[in-house]
Amino acid sequence: MAKARNTFLFGDGRIATATKGRGKYEHTFGGPHDRTGTAREDCNGILIHLLHRLDLTDPAVPIRIPGVRWLPLYYCFDFRANDLGYRLVSDEELVTFFPDDAPNVSQKESWPDDEGYPLEFPTCPVTVGAFGYDPTDLEDACRWAGVFGIGKLSARDQATAKERTAELMDGLGLHAPETDEDFERVMCSPFVQGRPDDPCLNPACPNREKRGQLTPIALLPAEPVPGVHTFGRYGGGVQLIFQLCPECATIRVSNQCD
Repeated sequence: MAKARNTFLFGDGRIATATKGRGKYEHTFGGPHDRTGTAREDCNGILIHLLHRLDLTDPAVPIRIPGVRWLPLYYCFDFRANDLGYRLVSDEELVTFFPDDAPNVSQKESWPDDEGYPLEFPTCPVTVGAFGYDPTDLEDACRWAGVFGIGKLSARDQATAKERTAELMDGLGLHAPETDEDFERVMCSPFVQGRPDDPCLNPACPNREKRGQLTPIALLPAEPVPGVHTFGRYGGGVQLIFQLCPECATIRVSNQCD
């Protein structure tokens, strides 16, 4: 799959894209923190960045969170944390969670591009529109199997999808999948390093101890709007994956790179 330059949104069996431009709804990219709980003193001294702020009353947005109208997509670009979790208490407040056992993190504040990394990204309007996706189409299902699986395909097309995957793995000199679980693991597009199976970061949630329970809701490229390179000059292959916990509605965001 070619590197995306759009933000993709997932939910309700639909895909939408968020792109720079004005529309009826006041979606935005960048800007200052949009609610309490996001300041450094609320985040263990770590600065987090607002990426998108999406109005969930827009029917084009395929995501719904009970009691929430404005969905902010935050991420921590400081290398002291690889992942960030946050639970939206309301449209005015959130609570953040950081992994306490994350490997390969910096011991001091460090950024993807230390030469003047911005405290916040420039604000611009964003519009959300539908993105063509048919779960019963073989090509579409394979392209987005990491998000939705291939369960809506006919039995014949499911067999074809698995045959293609096995041939690809064999051609790469890798062990061909055999079980349904193996195929689910390797049919991970559009995620460049595999389908995420992280647990929830909310310490009070039962999914804190369970993997693979979170639902992908957004995928952001390293350049989510033209001219803004969130991972600096050399991080063009990084993608951000936002997942939602169905138990407690905590969002977990992590990165993968090709």
